Amino acid sequence: MSALRRWAASLRLIGWAQGGRGQVLAVLSARITNAGVGLVFVFLTARHLGPAGRGEIAVAFTIAYITCNIAGLGTYVSGRIHLLDRESGVTANDVFSLTLALVPLQVLLSASVVSVLSRLWLHLSVGFSLSVIGLSVATMLLRSAVAILYGLRRYRVVLVAELVVAAAKVIVLTVLLVGGHLTATSAVITMALGSTLLGVLILGRPGVFYWVGWTELTTHWRVLIVDGVSPMLGTVAHFAALRLDRLILIATAGAFSVGIYTVALAIPEVLRIIPKGFGQVIGDRGRSGTDSVSVVRTRGRLVVVGHITTLLIAATIGFVLLPVAFGAGFTEARGVLVVVTVAEVFLSVHLMQQVLLVGFSRHRGIGVPQVVGGIAMVVLDFVMIPAWGIYGAAWACLIGYAVLAGTSVLWTKRELKLVGTL
Repeated sequence: MSALRRWAASLRLIGWAQGGRGQVLAVLSARITNAGVGLVFVFLTARHLGPAGRGEIAVAFTIAYITCNIAGLGTYVSGRIHLLDRESGVTANDVFSLTLALVPLQVLLSASVVSVLSRLWLHLSVGFSLSVIGLSVATMLLRSAVAILYGLRRYRVVLVAELVVAAAKVIVLTVLLVGGHLTATSAVITMALGSTLLGVLILGRPGVFYWVGWTELTTHWRVLIVDGVSPMLGTVAHFAALRLDRLILIATAGAFSVGIYTVALAIPEVLRIIPKGFGQVIGDRGRSGTDSVSVVRTRGRLVVVGHITTLLIAATIGFVLLPVAFGAGFTEARGVLVVVTVAEVFLSVHLMQQVLLVGFSRHRGIGVPQVVGGIAMVVLDFVMIPAWGIYGAAWACLIGYAVLAGTSVLWTKRELKLVGTL
């Protein structure tokens, strides 16, 4: 009987390889392209601007991402899930019109955060402050656009657009560097314009939108917001777990330490595309009813094993090459790299549990593990970073991700039992 079950499972995996391989490759290729541009961006800005300049840019992206996660009200997740469900009645028009309505909230949030940071610690210039606000709005619109196309399962459209914009970003950054105009402000503006262009290319494809009356646009806003509350809380908490350490570091140790810390994180954060890329398609196939929970769980475990193996190899190479690639000023990043690589192993486990939640659980159950893990991370960051600096941030990361992974495993098991899939 066990041999028969293994044979049946192998047939399902073969079927997925045939039907889902192109989807996985498209999503993974888009994420690799984005990560590649990110690495080029980190390399150019770190080499040219040094740890302090790199630290300011890291803070700009932290502000952009955390404010768009709040202002979006979780509609990136709820919108994608409803679009995957053919019977929900939600369309791309509903999702993006709601995003546009939330843009003023995003502007207000990002401007407030920039103002507070500038007054208390960073003393940001007006030009840089405006560029951060622009980046925040562009990030919000792009995330909505990508969520819509993934909800429609048009993965290749996102890939092609990513390739075009990636080439444009690299060319512009290189021109700025050669011409002596690469600054923190010009770098942030370049990335903001690139995100805007990418969003336009994605949403401009035929068949994404269709014309409806103005009154019909708001029909599904309430359900998108209600179903987005738990994912929003989870995403904000998760992002706080991933990014709050930068803000605490810059307040307690300065931009120099943030620059070193972000370079150490570059390798594990780039390789995060492996569980996220595979998980994107695996979770979508579960939510759309294509695959069962047992099939999704099996594939998730294989992804975790592959991710951990890749992490160990890349971290070993990075430990040797970091000072060579970025300069002697970043030597301290090697010790941090060791700790955050172990932390990423725990995060990989959490990400695959999150795939099961997105694929099969109730809307309000999706964000709970992220909230618990996020709270643990925030507490650890405030306790450990002021005392031990970047190493405190690294160890807080490791302990917090372990808590996040354990909570995710227990909560996912509970949720799947509640919905009757276990």
